[in-house]
Amino acid sequence: LEELISMEFNPHTQRPCVCNRDTPAVYRCMDCDHSNVRCQACILDSHRQLSFHRIEEWKEGHFTHKTLFDLGHVLYLGHDGVPCPELTQTAPRTAEEISIAHVHGIHPVRLRYCVCVGGPSHVCQLLQAGFVPGTPNRPETAYSIDVLALFHTLNMESGINMYDFHKSLVCCTDNVFRQDVPDRYTQFRVAMRFWRELQADLQSSRFLGLPDHLPEHLGSTLAYLCPACPQPGLNFFPSEGLDGPDYIHTLFLAVDGNFQLQLKKKVRDDQHDFHLHDGEAYFCNEEEYKEYLAEVKDYQQVRPTTCHSFKAGSVAQAGHYKNAVVSGVVAVYCARHGFFQPDSIVDLSKGEKYMNFDYVLAGAHAG
Repeated sequence: LEELISMEFNPHTQRPCVCNRDTPAVYRCMDCDHSNVRCQACILDSHRQLSFHRIEEWKEGHFTHKTLFDLGHVLYLGHDGVPCPELTQTAPRTAEEISIAHVHGIHPVRLRYCVCVGGPSHVCQLLQAGFVPGTPNRPETAYSIDVLALFHTLNMESGINMYDFHKSLVCCTDNVFRQDVPDRYTQFRVAMRFWRELQADLQSSRFLGLPDHLPEHLGSTLAYLCPACPQPGLNFFPSEGLDGPDYIHTLFLAVDGNFQLQLKKKVRDDQHDFHLHDGEAYFCNEEEYKEYLAEVKDYQQVRPTTCHSFKAGSVAQAGHYKNAVVSGVVAVYCARHGFFQPDSIVDLSKGEKYMNFDYVLAGAHAG
């Protein structure tokens, strides 16, 4: 406890700064080394490109929260942290103020864009600096790549949603007066979807021409393939001979349904919520799947099943999926390692049916 209490005080405060500017050292950075206190000029010089570090000021006998924005910090884009050489009297002299979310809160940032003739757009300059804009035109909000990567990891591992994660960022910014923190939830949803779209295209290596060197049935997929299972044309070539036991050269697939992934009927459909890569990853093409369901004959179960703990059919007969547009999903995956197969997941409506399983199995074998 004594050590924790000692962190709330620094004996070097109010003394002249080590820079010999004859100015008192009253500022410390909680993300660098909080045991060192510096003057305002030294803090700004050492944080020229560290706009999100948390600063504290010694005032009236205690440390208080302060931001680099309050100290007059300006982030220059396009020229490695130095002002653009084209910033003359004819260019606008006032810096733009935007909100940038980082892993420990939402920070007000004062920045200057590069104004060179033929230079990149504001969105490109933000991306080059490691920030994803919240809007495509004149963004007033941006998100660091670190905070987007952190949410993606937490979303995959712990299941946290965007709303709760954004509330956590607000709490980290100001845990007392949360209403004073600007609401950037809508922009966060846009930026996260834009970031995931960029990551999908980046990891697929489409822009490098990788699909041209893959087997035809895998050329356009965005899905991850199981690296350990035999993939014809990639790590499995039957023409070269098969050595070892048969199970090494066999692809074992499993099919199962998930009835927790339900979608209730909405009062009004969102016309702006559409597929970006329909049928190019794990889910089958929606229009082709609807055409298939319209053509096949629906199987009506006459007698109740006698299978032990077969909940899929019983809950469907009990009307468990009332007002549900999607009652669950069915998927094909690698039985050994748990990798989902490309083009092998479809939505279900009112329980499992053979026609759903037949479609995903055909898609898994084709993809």
